[in-house]
Amino acid sequence: MGLQFILGDATRDHAQTMAAMIQEQLAADPQNQIFFLVPNHIKFEAEIDLLKRLRQLQQGEADAYAQSRVQVLSFSRLAWFYLKNTPLYQQPRLDQASNTMLVAKILADRQDDLTIYAGEAQHTGFVTQLADQLSELMIGRITAEDLMHTVSALAPGDRHRAKLRDLGIILDQYEAEIGPYATTASLLSGLQQAMRTQDLSHTFIYLNDFNVFSASESALVETMLETAAEVTLGLVLNKPYPLNPPVAPNLFLPAGRLYQRLYQKAKTLHVPIRPDRFAAPRQISRGMQQVANWWEANTDLQPSTAPTSETGEQIHLAIATDPYQELRHVAQHIYRAVRHGARYRDFLILARRLEPYATVIPAIFAEFSIPQFTDLQRPMKDHPLVVLMESLFAIQKHDYQYQDVMRLLHTELLLPEGMSLAEFRDAVDTTDNHLVRTGIAGKQRWTQPAAWRYFQRNPDADDPQMDPEAAKTAQINAIKTLIAQTVPTLLKQWQTAKTGAEAAGDLYRWLDANGVVDQLRAWRQTASDAGDLTRNRAHEQAWTTFTALLDDYVTILGSAKFDREQFHELLAAGFASATYTQIPATLDAVVISETGLVRLAKAKHVFVIGATNTAMPDVPTDDGVLNSEERQLLAAQLPDDRFLPEQGPATTLGDPFINYLGFMAASDELTLSYPVQNAQENSENQASPYFQQMGNALHLTPTAWAPVSLTTPVETVLGSPRAMLSDFVRTAGDAQQQKLPLGQAWQSVLAALKQTDLATLSRRLAGSLTYQNDPGRLDPDLAIQLYGRDMNVSVSRLETYYLNHFEYFLKYGLLLQPRPEFELSPADTGSLFHAVLDRYLTQLREEHVALADVDPAVIAAAIPPLVEDIASQPGYEILGSTHRMLYLTRRLSRLLIQVLVNMRQQQQRSGFRPLRTELQFGRIGDTKGLPGLSWPLPHGGRVNVRGKIDRLDVYREPNARRFIIVDYKSTQHRFNDSDAYYGIALQMLTYIEAMTNVPVDPPFVPAGALYFHLQDPTLQYTPTLEPVIERLKKFKYLGFLVANHGDELAAVDRTISPESGGASEVAPLGFKKDGSFNRSQSNILTPDDLRAYLAHNQALIIDAATQILSGNIDLAPFQYGQSSEVVSRSDYQSIMLFDPATGFDHYHHVPKLKRKDVVNRLTTDPKQTPDSKKETPQS
Repeated sequence: MGLQFILGDATRDHAQTMAAMIQEQLAADPQNQIFFLVPNHIKFEAEIDLLKRLRQLQQGEADAYAQSRVQVLSFSRLAWFYLKNTPLYQQPRLDQASNTMLVAKILADRQDDLTIYAGEAQHTGFVTQLADQLSELMIGRITAEDLMHTVSALAPGDRHRAKLRDLGIILDQYEAEIGPYATTASLLSGLQQAMRTQDLSHTFIYLNDFNVFSASESALVETMLETAAEVTLGLVLNKPYPLNPPVAPNLFLPAGRLYQRLYQKAKTLHVPIRPDRFAAPRQISRGMQQVANWWEANTDLQPSTAPTSETGEQIHLAIATDPYQELRHVAQHIYRAVRHGARYRDFLILARRLEPYATVIPAIFAEFSIPQFTDLQRPMKDHPLVVLMESLFAIQKHDYQYQDVMRLLHTELLLPEGMSLAEFRDAVDTTDNHLVRTGIAGKQRWTQPAAWRYFQRNPDADDPQMDPEAAKTAQINAIKTLIAQTVPTLLKQWQTAKTGAEAAGDLYRWLDANGVVDQLRAWRQTASDAGDLTRNRAHEQAWTTFTALLDDYVTILGSAKFDREQFHELLAAGFASATYTQIPATLDAVVISETGLVRLAKAKHVFVIGATNTAMPDVPTDDGVLNSEERQLLAAQLPDDRFLPEQGPATTLGDPFINYLGFMAASDELTLSYPVQNAQENSENQASPYFQQMGNALHLTPTAWAPVSLTTPVETVLGSPRAMLSDFVRTAGDAQQQKLPLGQAWQSVLAALKQTDLATLSRRLAGSLTYQNDPGRLDPDLAIQLYGRDMNVSVSRLETYYLNHFEYFLKYGLLLQPRPEFELSPADTGSLFHAVLDRYLTQLREEHVALADVDPAVIAAAIPPLVEDIASQPGYEILGSTHRMLYLTRRLSRLLIQVLVNMRQQQQRSGFRPLRTELQFGRIGDTKGLPGLSWPLPHGGRVNVRGKIDRLDVYREPNARRFIIVDYKSTQHRFNDSDAYYGIALQMLTYIEAMTNVPVDPPFVPAGALYFHLQDPTLQYTPTLEPVIERLKKFKYLGFLVANHGDELAAVDRTISPESGGASEVAPLGFKKDGSFNRSQSNILTPDDLRAYLAHNQALIIDAATQILSGNIDLAPFQYGQSSEVVSRSDYQSIMLFDPATGFDHYHHVPKLKRKDVVNRLTTDPKQTPDSKKETPQS
């Protein structure tokens, strides 16, 4: 027996001194056996390092070295060494995931006995935290009896009693439940017992890189002291503390406490204590020696020694603009160093917390082609298999809601047979759009025998119908069939399952039968073929974790009555705590880790990043199940061999030691840096006190790590070709923005990059610097392929073209449409209004009944059934989706009743009667109405215009059929002469043109074009209010009428006449006492003016078609004044990226014209088209 301490600060090489001692012991007796124990996460590195040192001590630099009597192990591997053939080690392991599942089950079982923790089983975050706390208690050798003893020692009203009592109840059952499992605590206890039964008289045990032991580990070390030939402990400690532990502030506080504890325990056990030995000095630079001296002096509040000349060359401080630039400069330095002979493994990057850098690490190191290993645990909760599990439970709980079904489909673990992955993704996207538009949800809809139909709204406003699409209908039904044939089967099995084992078996068999297991296997193979071992292992570990959780569930609850909610909670709790185990892909890689993890001091250059005042020193958290105050209460009642690790403010005293070890992991150079920008909190970081104090003590001037700029010499940022390309783009962009020439050196960089594999990317990114948001022009042949030599268009399309040429191309050339949504849009209500009005007025016409003669009560009874019937058709699913929508449907019926009742009153005053509704001209889809408009084009083709007139009112005269075009609008509209002139209001004039071309006798003669506002108006109360008259006024037609004389419009409103004068309450018409038109009450075009307007309208249509087929897709949105509505209301803003502030984008800016201006221009040349002059709008 014996205890040997190897001491020395971080400038000492403890491992080398231990290696020399091991070499002597191996040579002294061939029976001697060596166990070299280190923390588990550095076991592999430590083994290679020790064998290398032994080889050098015994054989110099021989190529091969083997040693069977030296075992480099962690505590867990030592347990395997001694217990691998024992019943204890054959028990299933209670890993973190299964431990969390077990704790969730205990919480559910004992919730009636608990007060503070009752009902917490559903909160997976708390369950995970509680599971960790119970494991910590077990490793701390604290029992339920200890907790209850503490509770009894507290005063009756103490606020901690309820919490500790609950914890004691849970721990009591936990101790009973874990009996069949091997836990970390039970293995350490079993190892302790095994070592007492072994002959360890020739066994020498070394422990290195430990600064603290748990209670279970301490008990094991004490057993080693009693049984092994000798125990040697290496501690980073500047001097011994045999009697009393060090008093804060003390740099070596954690190691000093451990020394004192073991020293006193050895004395108690009468174990001989050897004289302390100090480790041999490490080979470190003078600068690193200065860092070590500063740490000791600074922590002990002593003055530090003056820096040497080498300090500034070996110790560096840097201030970066943001975390990205900070890490990029580190990568750049490593890249250049490796180019000059360094190895990647010579570098270690440390941070107190790596989270701010986690998302940029892969991208930056890939850009510099630097292999790296990030020693950071990755949670498993987002693996597709875990998401699939969660989705299945959610589908059953929420009855096939959109989000749950789509989450399941997006895992891509459930695929239809015979469908490729690309086809599946396309089908899922189509189904996604269909579900969003229709609001389909519920098992009944997903499993209904009838097939779904995919409908797409026609983009033409003249054709508001929903058109079925066969190909997309097949896609959505393939997905519907996939869900219907798989998910209900499992959910039904769960409903009938009697035991937990039966339900778990059903789940496993379902995954196997539906190809999930095969898909995971295929993913693993694909990752393996690509050399991506990390991804390969991730899929393997996810499946292994899942099967282990199922096994544990069957073990724990297999024979119990199946409870689906409990099954879900236990699986969720298990996956919530599961993480991927990681292994480096290559030995020569940059290691990125956190200072809280012990690492071997073998790096030549250490970069400590993120050195802010909130990270160094760290701000301790105290949010565990047992906080620091409760731990102190517990410690006061426990014997010395039972304890928990410190938490909260108490850990602050050990923070300098943690950072000291991190800094001193380097042998040659140290760089300490921090970012100024804190993007997570939108604030600025402050430097760590360590940063400031070390800089002052060692006379260091921080370097600025800023993004590359025009003043940055190229040689200082040399990196990989891909990194240089990024730097070039940034620098050239700055030059362009500042209107400065780009230096010759940077131009040479681009030339060199164009000779590499990045040539194509280099040209593309360089071209982006001179990019202007100019879509250019289409080749005329391509335009003809898109639109056809003979253009078949609607009026609304041509209006879109005049509003924005580029939007026309996106909408009607590329056929891009915004994602449909499950909402009652203006297009939906407009379509319903048109359909109801058309059906009702057509029905009256067929029955030879005039609307003016229909009683309002009859209208009120007839409309709701029509609305209900049309609302049940495809495209209107939303109207029956909720009670609110059913209410809105009733509101729409009421609105339509109001519309028809007031339309009836209008017709009672007018001689004009509806001749047709939804009157089509030209071909729309498969239907053909009146002859369309058609004109030849300069290139040889024709433009054929189609449309649909909402209502045609006619008044028969002996020699003419006077007609008025009536167009329904959901908002108030007026005829705007300026809009008509510029081509953004072609509709009414085109409709008039279409009707005048109908070959009938007597001919159709235009009497006007009027807008009818579909509304349910609100009336302002006054004492003299006449509701019927006021409501009629609200429905007054707006637009224009056509006549030379008043008597030509006498039939428009028979309540007024040129002889009697007056103003119409139904139309834009009024007469003076002399019989002439009252211009303030009327909107009149003369027939001559109308002919000029129609000629101009025709010229606009021909000109638009000509420009479209010539490839004109200019991005120059139409603009009056400062208006930006054409862009702001567009569905295509994210594609156009139109921004006048860039100086490249310009509106088609035009003056707004009055009627006299338009008439004057058209009198000169009716077929002229407006100039397309682009002007930057004036501010």
